[in-house]
Amino acid sequence: MARRVVIDHDILGWGDENAKQLLMKYDDMLQVGKHPDLPQRAFDDKVAAYCNTNGCDLMTGDAKSFTHFYEAGIKSVNIARYGWWIKGDRPIYLVKIID
Repeated sequence: MARRVVIDHDILGWGDENAKQLLMKYDDMLQVGKHPDLPQRAFDDKVAAYCNTNGCDLMTGDAKSFTHFYEAGIKSVNIARYGWWIKGDRPIYLVKIID
């Protein structure tokens, strides 16, 4: 299991609402747009490359974000529906990079 999780920019509010729960599972929670290595306008391939290099899982509301992971050299991912963000009215996906 990854020790860190990256929260994509599209679900930052969900990340804030669930920070306590996430920090019970992960040692650290990084947010796109709030971390210097993950700027607000970071494209999916850059976020994926960061997760791959740093051994992070990714939480996102974007069901198609993985399509850009191949541009970062990632060949395989595991995607699971993690939950539903009621306030944002969108699904939350947990993306684990396999290689």
